[in-house]
Amino acid sequence: MTKPRLLYISINDGSDTRINKEVKTLSSQFDIIYIGIGKSTEQSFVKEYCRQFLVVKGHHKSPFVFLKYYLLFLRAFLFRPYQSIHVINENLLLIFFPFLWWSRKKIVLDVFDSIFLRAKNKNTWLASLCYKTPKVIIVTDDNRKQLLPTPFHGKTVVVENYPYRFREEVKKISNSDELLVFYNGSMSKVRGTELLLQLLRLDSALKVKMAGWVYDEMTKELSQHPQVEFLGVLPQRTTMQVASQCDYILSLYEPINENNINASPNKIYDAIQAGTPVIINQEVKISSFVKDHNLGYIMSSFYDSDYKQIMNDWLRLKKSYVFDTQLLEKFTWEAVEDKLLKAHHFRMK
Repeated sequence: MTKPRLLYISINDGSDTRINKEVKTLSSQFDIIYIGIGKSTEQSFVKEYCRQFLVVKGHHKSPFVFLKYYLLFLRAFLFRPYQSIHVINENLLLIFFPFLWWSRKKIVLDVFDSIFLRAKNKNTWLASLCYKTPKVIIVTDDNRKQLLPTPFHGKTVVVENYPYRFREEVKKISNSDELLVFYNGSMSKVRGTELLLQLLRLDSALKVKMAGWVYDEMTKELSQHPQVEFLGVLPQRTTMQVASQCDYILSLYEPINENNINASPNKIYDAIQAGTPVIINQEVKISSFVKDHNLGYIMSSFYDSDYKQIMNDWLRLKKSYVFDTQLLEKFTWEAVEDKLLKAHHFRMK
């Protein structure tokens, strides 16, 4: 039996962890036409779940690359019918708005990196136009739902950023007097690169494993440090295996905008599955969840520069975190993926 078509629109190359989970789940009910941008397709982990995987090679900030991407969208959108259209973040909905408006009853807007939370000056008119368009809006937690304009709460669904259940047992590989930190995902100065560089200069006991996307020169410098092992972009299962071997998972966000302060990082839930405590700064609202469940170390501030004390604390406390086993089943993608299908008007079989 032929499945209905779903158009999945993103500027990712298919390597993003959340996009991987979503596409795999949706592929159980849809033939997915995926449109994205990427420097290569070597880490396009979603490709096997798509009927068509269409990616323009290059960087999304290149005008020529984006023009090719726009033309690719038009070719896919105009010449075949879709039962549902999944759009990642508000910027793409607005960019393709002249065409998507006519298909608004089919659109699911998936917001996990909001342009309106990053902006210093709020354009309420543009935000209202954006949120009025889709039939369903997806956000990653209840806090982000409350940040949306109140009139749109009724059509907003929370699909949490939880990982797949991780059932492997992997022992920590550092000695008692060593410290192994896992730094992964989108890595940049605003995500903790500078702190790690300062600590590496201070103490040879610190080792770092890196995996993901390098966004600035400082992070590139970090990836080449002799005490750092850079692993590239990894699929989630491998990421969890690495995380479970380490003493901490770094999850810092410089509090420079509402998007960072209201971040809902999957690393918090990776920590639960891997049995590895997280490091997060107090300015991030979800740090209260980390504190309530004793999931890791909370820095007093992203800007804390008492590096010796930080290193001493991490070493002293690394074996003091005990995870509640009941959290293992609750905070998993398997427990929430049905909500994604319901947003597209399907239920899990």
